[in-house]
Amino acid sequence: MSSPSEDRHPDFGVFMDETRFWVVHRREFYGPFDYQWSIDLRGIEFLYQDKKYGECCSEEEFFADLKQFQLPRRVSQVATIVTGTVVSCIFHCVATSDRIRQISSNLESMGLERYILKVKK
Repeated sequence: MSSPSEDRHPDFGVFMDETRFWVVHRREFYGPFDYQWSIDLRGIEFLYQDKKYGECCSEEEFFADLKQFQLPRRVSQVATIVTGTVVSCIFHCVATSDRIRQISSNLESMGLERYILKVKK
């Protein structure tokens, strides 16, 4: 499993690199999660290890199903919050730096503050 390089692997976290991110759960890396614009540029497709697992065509049309990957429930929960926050920020033209704050805030509000967000510089 490809993961971002770190000197010390945390027990829990989220590592972001451009559009990709990895969820760290009990020192295991899951990812990369990513997104890409659909061919017609009217929606966003969600990817896990380059396989489509969902899409969003508008704020009212959001579909994601990670069941096929048999990820731990907490990993799916964190990935869904991060993905949903990123998509919402894209639709509202929120700057990247503000997206990071919003993701952290949403994770904290869901009781997932131990998933510390780190961004590749």
